[in-house]
Amino acid sequence: MTTSRFIPLAALAMAISSSAAFAGIDKVYGPQVEMHELELEMRGTHGLESSDAHEVKLGLGYGVNQTWFVEGYLIGEKEDGSFEVEEAEIESKFQLSEAGEYWADFGALVELEKKLEYDAWEVKAGPIVQKRVGKFVTTANVFLEQQFGDEKTEDELEAVGAFQVKYRMGPSLEPAMEYYVDEYTQALGPVLLGNNRFGNSKMKWELGVMFGLNDETEDATLRWQTEFEF
Repeated sequence: MTTSRFIPLAALAMAISSSAAFAGIDKVYGPQVEMHELELEMRGTHGLESSDAHEVKLGLGYGVNQTWFVEGYLIGEKEDGSFEVEEAEIESKFQLSEAGEYWADFGALVELEKKLEYDAWEVKAGPIVQKRVGKFVTTANVFLEQQFGDEKTEDELEAVGAFQVKYRMGPSLEPAMEYYVDEYTQALGPVLLGNNRFGNSKMKWELGVMFGLNDETEDATLRWQTEFEF
């Protein structure tokens, strides 16, 4: 490898390593799709103890039809005191069954992410499964992730998991527990979810703290999300 190729690759590897403390902590996707729904989403993860790393996503999405929702994101990261937009991402979510049609509700997610400064890409895809029992709702996201491009840092196919169990206490407040796992991350913690209507619009919010279960994961990570649906 030439020196000119090694320098950006080394910088990329350092960036990935520095954010690995909570790289697997993001969100838990449900399988539902609302046709013609316009969504503005903001979410972030912030290390609370040993790391000063922060990641924020800003997304705009639209329900194309009854089964397909597409959303684009810009992803910013703050490290060493500076905040920069580092990545762009587009994802498609598909609703594969009607609510209550089968023993569980099914969906799928396909996601493509690009590092803006490097020829480094990442594709992620897999099923979404949700099961309701009384007032409890269990949701599982099990995705496979692959990097490609001239500046990829990993060759192998990796598994990424996100799981949530929530209690439907009321329409405006639901407590939950979430678990995230990937090659570097193992984290578990409580989350509060809210849902408030303003006329024909709706605001959803989530706020939680994930606690690391291994040495590679940040000891405590704040996870938040706000969605405005029109």
